[in-house]
Amino acid sequence: MQSLSDLKQRVENVDLWSYSTNDDRCDNCKFYRVIKEGIGFCAHREVDMVVGAPWWCKLWEPDAATAAARARQGAGDAGQ
Repeated sequence: MQSLSDLKQRVENVDLWSYSTNDDRCDNCKFYRVIKEGIGFCAHREVDMVVGAPWWCKLWEPDAATAAARARQGAGDAGQ
C-alpha cells in the first residue's frame, strides 16, 4: 500500500497537476488506462496512481490516436 507521503512525493517529482493548460491531458497520454469516465490509472512507473482525465504531468506522451491526429494536422499545415 502506498503511503500519503509517498504519493505526495511522486506528485511533486512528476509535476502532476489537476488540470492542463493545453490539449495534453492524462486521458490522451499513452500511459493512461480508463477506470471509468473521467478517472483512470497512470501506468507510468514514476506515477503509478489513479489520475483524473483532465490532469497533466511532465511525463506526458501522446497516445496513438493523439499522435496520429497531430501528424495529420502537421502534414496539413505543411501543405499550406
